[in-house]
Amino acid sequence: MITNSFKENINYILYRSPLVGTRFTLALAEFIWAITLLWQGDTFQRPTYSGMAGIMSETMWGLTFLITAIVQAYLLISMRFHNSFAVVFTGYNAFLWMFVCISMYMSVYPPPSAISGELALAFAASWVFMRSGFYCNDREKR
Repeated sequence: MITNSFKENINYILYRSPLVGTRFTLALAEFIWAITLLWQGDTFQRPTYSGMAGIMSETMWGLTFLITAIVQAYLLISMRFHNSFAVVFTGYNAFLWMFVCISMYMSVYPPPSAISGELALAFAASWVFMRSGFYCNDREKR
C-alpha cells in the first residue's frame, strides 16, 4: 500500500524540486562531448557514431555541443529557466540528446551499454523540457 507521504514525496521529486542540478549535469556533459569531439583524432571512425557521421562532421558536432553547453551554462548562471528562449532551448536540448542516443543505439547491434549515461541524460533533458512549462517552485521561476 502506498502512503500519502510517499505520493507527496514522488510528486515533489517529479514536479516541484529544482532542476538546477540536472541542468548543471547536462551542461557538464555537453562540455565533455564538445571537448572529446573537437579533440584531434577520428572518433567517428567507430561504428557507434555512424549515424551521427552521416549528418555532420565530428567537428560540427563538437561545435554544436560547445554552443549548447555555453547556452546551458548561461541559463544556469542567469537563473532564467522559464522565459520563451529557455523553453525553446530545452526543447532543442531534449531533441539533441534523444537524437544522439537513438543514433548511437541504431548504429550498432547489440546496443552499446556504455551509453547508458547518455540515455539517462536524454531522459533528463526531456524531463527538463516537459517541466519548463509545469509547476515550479518560486526560486526556479526566475
